[in-house]
Parts: sequence; C-alpha cells; structure tokens
Amino acid sequence: MPDLRASGQAGPPPGPPPGAPEGRGWRGGPQSLIEPLFHRPRNEPHFPYVPMIIALLASLVTAWLLAWYFAKPIRSLRAAFDDAAAGRLDTRAGPAMGRRRDELADLGKDFDRMATQLQALVEGQKRLLHDVSHELRSPLARLHAAIGLMRQRPEKAEAMIERIERESGRMDKLIGGLLTLSRLESNGDSMLKESLVLGDLAADVVEDASFEARANGKEVRLHLGCQALIKGRAELLNSAIENVVRNAVRHTAGGTSVEVVVEQSGRETARVLVRDRGPGVPDADLENIFKPFVRSSTDTSVAGHGLGLAIAQRIVLAHGGTIRAFNAPDGGLNVELRFPAVVRAI
Repeated sequence: MPDLRASGQAGPPPGPPPGAPEGRGWRGGPQSLIEPLFHRPRNEPHFPYVPMIIALLASLVTAWLLAWYFAKPIRSLRAAFDDAAAGRLDTRAGPAMGRRRDELADLGKDFDRMATQLQALVEGQKRLLHDVSHELRSPLARLHAAIGLMRQRPEKAEAMIERIERESGRMDKLIGGLLTLSRLESNGDSMLKESLVLGDLAADVVEDASFEARANGKEVRLHLGCQALIKGRAELLNSAIENVVRNAVRHTAGGTSVEVVVEQSGRETARVLVRDRGPGVPDADLENIFKPFVRSSTDTSVAGHGLGLAIAQRIVLAHGGTIRAFNAPDGGLNVELRFPAVVRAI
C-alpha cells in the first residue's frame, strides 16, 4: 500500500471506527470517542434527589413525633416522682397519661396506687401520733395532780402513791401495746412459726378469762368442736385470742356468758368465734373498731385504750388469717378469727 504521508498527499478523512454509534454526528478525533459516554438523552430522568429529601424529612418528623409520644409521659412520671419525694403525696400521674393503653400508662396507674397507699400510711401515722399524745396526756395529768396533792397533804401520801402506781401501770400497758403493734407491722411476715393446736390455745385463754369474769358475775364458756392444727407463734396467737375474749368480757352484761367456739370451717380453715351479750356495735363502727385508739360510741364507759382489737387484727393478719366483727341477730357482738389450717395427711 503506498505511503501517502511520504508522497505528501493528504489521505481521506478518518471515518468512524468500527462499532462507533451511527447517527451521533461523528466528527472524528479522540473527543468524538468520549462524547457518547457522557451523552444522555433529554427524556432520561435525573438522579432522584427530591424524593430522597422528602423521605428524609418525613422520617425526621415521624421520629420527632414518636420521641414526643414516649417522652411526654416519662416526663410526667418523673415530675410525679419528684413531687412524691418532696412529700407531696397527693400528686397523681394517671391524668397525664390520657387515653394511653401501653406499659407507660400501666406504670402511671402503679404509681398512683403507690402514692395512695403511702398517703394513707403517712396520714395513719400522723393520727396515731396524735392519739398517742392524747392518750398519754391524761395519765400524765393525773400523775401530776397526784404528786401535787401529795405535797400539799402529806397525810394522803399512801392513797396518792397507789394512784401514781395505777397510772404508771396504764402508761406501761399503753406503751407495751404500741411496741407490739410496731413489731407486728415491721416483722410480721418474717416470724418463725410452729404447729399449734388451736383448741389448746383457746382453752388456755378461756381458763384465765373465766377467773376475771367470775369476779364480775359473768362466765366464759368454751365450745371445742375440733382439734385443728395451725402454724404460728403461740404467744402472739394467745395474745390475739385473749384480747378478743377480754374485750367481750368487758362488754357483756352482768349475769351473762361469753361464748368461745373453736371449729373447723372447711378442710383448710379453722376459726374461733367469740360472742358476747352486750349492746353490740353500730354498723358504721364495725370496721373502725380494729383501728388503734378507736372505740365504739357504745363503750365510752368501759376502761381501755382501744388497742386490744387492733393488736389482735395485726397478729391474725401476720398469720395469714382474717378477723371480722358483726352483730348477732338477737343482740351482742360476734368477733370471728379465721386461720389457715394445717391439712393432715390421711
């Protein structure tokens, strides 16, 4: 093939290389080989930046709404806990939960129950402190009066000393009862328990109470219907039954008897029923007579501090039992103590 460059003649213009796209305006040269790589038809869509931005903004808004939805009740709960820690126990978290039905709403309800119980406990302690102060003020005032009278009239010193001893004994019983209540409330569930025959406990109490009752023209009768076994502390159970029986002896009318019935109530429950022949208790006071220092409106003439039934209730509850009071149809008050019975193997 002749060499055109050597002869000085111009060769034909270079044509498109083999495989080059047709109809693209081939102009020759290296640039013409690069242009097709970056050439984009006008109808081909660009990279979707706008949809991605819209999706990102929607995600951010959704995340913010979710964070607000969960953070708002948490902030309300935190504020409620701060109020409770500051002593404002009347605060409640439930209203701030709105119509939520999730775990946070359940947590708000649990907080409200806790706050209600704490508020009742604190108010009860305040009432107890007030009642203790009131109950101690009276014997202390009588002690002060007796000491003053003894100084003014030495010839009555013997009588005043007896008065001082009597008032000291009352205060000792009051303080002892308060200590018993405190121990039961703090250690009631952790006490060591042993198997006991409920009928034997009741028999011991009836024997002691009968001696006191006969001195006042009254009787205490025991009706033993079973020999049920229960788990508990003998001295505490004895105290609970004794408090109920002595309360019945104080209120039953002269010439009447207090009935103490021990029987099985079902296979897993044993009960002690104590019935007196007194005036009974108004229905509105039946629940309150188990509170410390609360006395029925019908027993204002009977001596006592109003701690006996309260102690009995704490003891029964500490043994997994129940206690209730109800008026008998033909007069008098019934107090029923129920205990879980030990099921004996057959």
